[in-house]
Amino acid sequence: MPRFPPRPTDTAPLYPADELMKLQSIMESRQGQLPVQPPPPPRRITWVGKALALVGVAVVSGLVWWVLQPSDPVGQPVPQPQKAAGEFEFTTVPQLPEPVKDSDCATHATSQTQAFFKTTPCVQLTRAFYTAKLPDGRVVYSSVSVVKMKTAAEAKALRELTQKDGTGNVKDLVLDKAVSVPPLTTLANGGYASEQRDLEVVIVESDSPVKGTDPAAHNKEMKKVSADAIRLASSFA
Repeated sequence: MPRFPPRPTDTAPLYPADELMKLQSIMESRQGQLPVQPPPPPRRITWVGKALALVGVAVVSGLVWWVLQPSDPVGQPVPQPQKAAGEFEFTTVPQLPEPVKDSDCATHATSQTQAFFKTTPCVQLTRAFYTAKLPDGRVVYSSVSVVKMKTAAEAKALRELTQKDGTGNVKDLVLDKAVSVPPLTTLANGGYASEQRDLEVVIVESDSPVKGTDPAAHNKEMKKVSADAIRLASSFA
């Protein structure tokens, strides 16, 4: 049995320093012989992970682009679609809001032009009616006719015939009594213009109930309106 207090001879013996150093050397040598643990295998990225990563990149890129875009100044007008190029603004009339069509051009023509259609029938006649305003406020009425022939040669012959004086023409819609514009009974006394488009001939006659004091100047104004109205044929022919 131990005795209290312990005597100096009862304590644990101390190892010499050289023994401790040998023990430490043995332990270090054993540690060096332990197998080296391989590094953990790299994590596999599945297709789901890749897809999520790409989505994240796209979202971040979009936010960066949006932030960097310059903001529109307050009150800046938004560009509006432009109307078809032309000098005058044409509108249809309630009496004839839609074009009228016919396959018998001879019935709707006069003089030598009527005789031409009897020997050289057209394929189709399409006519539309419009109004426009001059800078001084006067209203001008325009009858736009599109005559389709069987060949381009026939279309050329028709246009050359109607360009001559006293050879008649396709009836304008006032003369043909499709619309009423008192006191006008025809638009043939105003201004004429025409154009050939392959098988088609566009013929326009325009006039205003209010005429100027100079007949030549009035005729020139009406021809100007008719020439501008030729473009309207593209919208219904």
